[in-house]
Amino acid sequence: MPFDAQQSAYNRRAFLFGASAALTGLTASPSFALPFFRRNEAPEPAETRSLFMVNQRTEEVFHEVYFNGEAYLQEALDRFSLFSRDLRNGEVGEMDPHLLDLASDVQKLISVEEPLILTHGFRSSSRNVRGGAANSRHLHGQALDIAHPRLRPRELHQHAAALGRGGLGRYATFIHIDTGPTRQW
Repeated sequence: MPFDAQQSAYNRRAFLFGASAALTGLTASPSFALPFFRRNEAPEPAETRSLFMVNQRTEEVFHEVYFNGEAYLQEALDRFSLFSRDLRNGEVGEMDPHLLDLASDVQKLISVEEPLILTHGFRSSSRNVRGGAANSRHLHGQALDIAHPRLRPRELHQHAAALGRGGLGRYATFIHIDTGPTRQW
């Protein structure tokens, strides 16, 4: 075979191999596919998220949708921040929306019909001086201490551990959840 024909056959094979690999990559992951390779289906609607919780000390109830399927609802987040305020001095801190996601997911594992019980939420720096960890996530609105009306802390801890994310601690009367790195105690 002359050199030009050999080179031409090689180029065709290389082109076909490359095109095949590219098409396989594009169609294997529809989210990255070019628009003309995607199916004309409507995107799946995102799920709304809600949380049902009772404050142990005030008996206030937070039972709201805080994510509408597209965005976090700022008014609901503000009400949750007030709900989980530091009760010793009334200080309200901004709570991490992902913390509500974590609590909601714990609740879904158990029962959405029963409230979680908030034992501690946001903690002000002046209150944290008396016995709190210096780097506590409660100071930054990234932690909650919760209980459940029917489950013991050991059982609640096991359910929360099944999620495999965030900080998780077990105490005598409650569990601690936070949005920090995954760890347990």
